[in-house]
Amino acid sequence: MKLVVLGDFHYSRMEDGTEEMQSARDSAFSFMLERFLELDADHHISLGDLTHEGDPEELNFVYTVIGGSDRRFLHAIGNHDAYSLPKEQIEALTGQPRYLAIERDEATILVLDTAKEMNRSDWGGELDEAQLAWLEVELDRSGEKPVLVFAHHPVYGTTARSTLEKLSVEPRLEIEAALKRKQGPGFYFCGHNHIHSIVRRDNWHFIQTAACLDVPAFRIVELKDGRLDVRMHRLEEAELAEHIARFHRNMPGFSPIAEANGEASDWELTVELPEIAGQRA
Repeated sequence: MKLVVLGDFHYSRMEDGTEEMQSARDSAFSFMLERFLELDADHHISLGDLTHEGDPEELNFVYTVIGGSDRRFLHAIGNHDAYSLPKEQIEALTGQPRYLAIERDEATILVLDTAKEMNRSDWGGELDEAQLAWLEVELDRSGEKPVLVFAHHPVYGTTARSTLEKLSVEPRLEIEAALKRKQGPGFYFCGHNHIHSIVRRDNWHFIQTAACLDVPAFRIVELKDGRLDVRMHRLEEAELAEHIARFHRNMPGFSPIAEANGEASDWELTVELPEIAGQRA
């Protein structure tokens, strides 16, 4: 099983931008989307903040490009994605439920919705009671099989910056207790904090990915021959960096993070998986 994971993308309609900024935006975002979709994988996954304002124009642009490919795309809703529309309308526009489970032979994939609906003043994360109960059931059902969770917000006190205000799922919520129910290996992929970070806690690895405007790159996740590998796929074209530099510091609500790259230990991960029912996962 192979997955390509996209960090905070922040595609913006940039209605107040200059013509030069909008031209650079079109070039940069189109290039990154094309490179993302040309990578072969079983699923292409966004960790949320796919858009900057979450309005229909932004969502339609991204989903029109994705719809022109044959890729199986999964979208964990981010706080920016939920700024302008009720989640019911986001589901209708994207054709995806807010949270979902995909059962595969190698692993279980869970996509969460941790965003607050149309709340620009509080960009922290939450899960409602129904989703939390569903998560507990899915983790119990997975048994010893690896589980890969994809969400926008990190779990409090795990990856970089996750103890800062509004930079995690609210610590009062029971998501950490739910994750502890997992019997086998778990991998929690998130964005939101715009910095690469990988942390292990017990049987869970927490893998946070930087925003594409700060670090143009995707994560490649491959589960094969009893092993899970996470590696970086960087977009190092000079022209892309030049385009991004023309607009990303002038997007209201987006602040570049100087330390977005993290450390070398935050870029790659290899985990040997236990045998399950006499077979390698």
